[in-house]
Amino acid sequence: MTSTTPKFKKPLVWLGIFAHPDDETTSSSGTMIKWVKSNNQAYIITCTRGEEGSLGTGNMKIKREDLGKVREAELRRNLNLFGVNPPYIFDYRDQDLNKENPDILAKKILQILKKLAPDLIITFGPSGISNHSDHIATHKATLLAYKYYKSNTSMNPILIYPSIPEDRAKQFDLELSEDEKKSDIVVDIQDTFETKILGLKNYKSQKDAQEIAKRFLEHQFNYETFALSPINTLDNHSLNIIEYLKSL
Repeated sequence: MTSTTPKFKKPLVWLGIFAHPDDETTSSSGTMIKWVKSNNQAYIITCTRGEEGSLGTGNMKIKREDLGKVREAELRRNLNLFGVNPPYIFDYRDQDLNKENPDILAKKILQILKKLAPDLIITFGPSGISNHSDHIATHKATLLAYKYYKSNTSMNPILIYPSIPEDRAKQFDLELSEDEKKSDIVVDIQDTFETKILGLKNYKSQKDAQEIAKRFLEHQFNYETFALSPINTLDNHSLNIIEYLKSL
């Protein structure tokens, strides 16, 4: 960090809101680790335990009824590795989030917002990167919760989405919203890249996590990009948070 990096009177709070264990690691763990190493706090909400994911990799074989417990344990180990607080886990089943009334899910998220008073909230953008129905439902509910929170408090956290530059999105045939192609914030994660890869490999139950780890290594994706949600109303504090992220 440079002498021009914004200074804050107390540790900053990061809140990631995602659908499944491993979403947090794939999307933003390199930056989150740097955030924590800078003496800040980080928390994760995971709306499901990923019960419909793959049933092991390598020699690991998991029964479907046991997968949720396995993935929760993997999540907890990763957050401990990253220095992140234990997760908030909702009891929705994987692939059922879109069956819930978005307002009900939003109210559950809102309770945690009120408890933690985050400075930064990160969740999926409109396409959920992969167009997974759970990701999109998480996006919609988080936007509602954010609106409720700001209308009832004086707090003004910034809301960001993991983003993928257009050339990389085309390379991997991803159909993203325009918001999710923006690189409003770019964070160099060279010093946390190995830990991010280790975190992905720690999700031994999931083929996707292993394939993503291999892809990230092959292409040396040692930076993370984020888009500012159009819903933000920027003030001095939120502008300082943005500059702080860029300086990590």
